[in-house]
Amino acid sequence: MENLNEEFYRRFIQVLKATVPERGELSKMLPKILNIEKMSVYRRLRGEIPFTFAEIIVIARQLNISLDNILDITSPYRSLPFSLHFQDYFNLNEMDYKMSEDYIKVIKATSNNPHSEFGFVSNILPLHAIANYPPIFQFFLMKWMYQFGNTNKMTPYSEIHIPEKLGKLHKEYIEAVMNIKYTFFIFHGFALQELIHDILYFKAIHLLTEEDVDLLKKCLHEALNMLENLAINGAFSNGNKIDIYVSGLSIETSYVYLSSENINISMIDAYTLGAVTSLDADSIEIMKKWMQSIKRTSTIITGFEKNRIEFIKKQMQFLEEI
Repeated sequence: MENLNEEFYRRFIQVLKATVPERGELSKMLPKILNIEKMSVYRRLRGEIPFTFAEIIVIARQLNISLDNILDITSPYRSLPFSLHFQDYFNLNEMDYKMSEDYIKVIKATSNNPHSEFGFVSNILPLHAIANYPPIFQFFLMKWMYQFGNTNKMTPYSEIHIPEKLGKLHKEYIEAVMNIKYTFFIFHGFALQELIHDILYFKAIHLLTEEDVDLLKKCLHEALNMLENLAINGAFSNGNKIDIYVSGLSIETSYVYLSSENINISMIDAYTLGAVTSLDADSIEIMKKWMQSIKRTSTIITGFEKNRIEFIKKQMQFLEEI
């Protein structure tokens, strides 16, 4: 039992530090959360005295840490601990923004690590592209509201607005990701075609006008040009390496992992703009192994002119369907 308690406590401290990775932030937050002196928090964080179970409960509630996941109860179905991060885009509140802010903090915390790595397998344009072009994100926001809103009162594209704070977070996200030492994308070869079908559907039900469609088409052209430049250079503007692949197999949804020496996180997209997330080391390893297998069935377009030209040409042909 003692070993189990020690393992639980070790995992709790590990998840706590991953949840608030910025240096010094925990020592500022915990005195307020626990209503104790800073010196008492320092002693707990240094391991001189343990957090009490009551304190662990309070911290877990305040920082949205799942103690069930930390306990890692063995399941006969070999379930791995994931939690759904679902933001209410009808009425974004401070907790919704905090979810995005915390994710960006984790990315920033890994950016200085020489072994940091970001892996993407995607059946749609990744958030890198969507966040870079607000009209495209606005389209995904309209789709989300169509799926979760009142079907008797559908909101057209022209009435969808991206909150200023969310727009700023997107810019922070892009800057943070570009600082990761190595990034790779694996695209579904028909990812853009799927998006175009969605655009044509919403045009057919009059949530998109001809002008809206023209704007989206222009942004998608720009996104493809950005993608092509990344494939040509094999790096972001700051020199950090990026590889881009085109999958030869179908991809059901989008998968992401962020990996460094001290922080690991994996995500699976759900419900258009949501994701299920895990800090579990086994989940990361399974996703890494799966992505490597997808690489073996994919064609790299970074540094290979013929592959790149063929891919971009096919995507441009899809765009002409609009």
